[in-house]
Amino acid sequence: VNGSIDAALGESSWSGALAFTTVNGEISLSLPSDVGASVEAETVNGHISSAFPLEIRGRFGPRRMTGTIGSGGGELQLETVNGDIRLERAAS
Repeated sequence: VNGSIDAALGESSWSGALAFTTVNGEISLSLPSDVGASVEAETVNGHISSAFPLEIRGRFGPRRMTGTIGSGGGELQLETVNGDIRLERAAS
């Protein structure tokens, strides 16, 4: 519940949904440069940033976003109450 999440995915595709949730902390997720994913991200007191171009679906704002990276694929669900959400490009 409390604490930041700092995770890295080594694979660019997966099946199903991966969920990252915290209440008090940021979420930082490092993804391979060739990743394809469906993304849902929400923060109450923070901002969302992405190093990847996103095709936005539905609502978009500094605190809530639904979209697709690349051609889509596995689902990423990211949610925090107090903290930022960052999608980062993994170092090659």
